[in-house]
Amino acid sequence: MVLPTDVRRSLRVTTWGHTNRYLRHADSLAYTEIVDAGSSSTLKQDATYTVRRGLADSSCYSFESVNFPGQFLRHAESRVRNSPGDNSALFRQDATFCARPGVGGTGVTFESLNIPGSYLRHYESGVYLAAGDGGGGFNRPQTLTADSSWSLAAPWAP
Repeated sequence: MVLPTDVRRSLRVTTWGHTNRYLRHADSLAYTEIVDAGSSSTLKQDATYTVRRGLADSSCYSFESVNFPGQFLRHAESRVRNSPGDNSALFRQDATFCARPGVGGTGVTFESLNIPGSYLRHYESGVYLAAGDGGGGFNRPQTLTADSSWSLAAPWAP
């Protein structure tokens, strides 16, 4: 899947009943939250990222925070967070996601570059990297498909 780069986008949840939720960062961690026209300016900025060519692989993608330039979504210990780039190989790999057709049948799924088979997924408002091979919690296989698809939406912070 090819995505436009160097453009701002918001990542909207595609899970039925949760399509008004968007990926956002707060206190350096990634969450999903309801965002709408009445939301605060800060929330709208937190829910907007610039899609960049992947820091570790230019055929994939990295997501740079709009209100914290130089900070990117990355995974660490299964949790997705907003972190300042340190130019290490590990950071670049952790912050690179490859776009796949949505495993839920719609949208796009983002697969980790350095942990193949693991996907950006939401669970109870948090955002994690999961393969669906665990027993409970965010790594439950029963909901991985539904919770790992995203829609690239118009940016909340233009």
